[in-house]
Amino acid sequence: MYAHWPVELFELTGEISSYDGRGFCPHCGSRLVDTADPDDTLIEIRIGSLDDAPFELKPKDEVWVKRRESWIPPVDGAVQYDERPLQH
Repeated sequence: MYAHWPVELFELTGEISSYDGRGFCPHCGSRLVDTADPDDTLIEIRIGSLDDAPFELKPKDEVWVKRRESWIPPVDGAVQYDERPLQH
């Protein structure tokens, strides 16, 4: 699961390795962030990588639902996209 954050509200501390607009933990290789937003206005954060997850967040979009496992229900109130939308 990931979230989009405005770049101006994002702060990263610690080490990060990057490749092709993606940020990884230099020790274990876990993917942490994606910075390859075409407009450079958003950063994509892997929620599971945060020390303190923002539990008050509610999903507003679901992408790649055509690959959803049959046992995973749709998120109530979220816009469903079969693939990644062209503009977000």
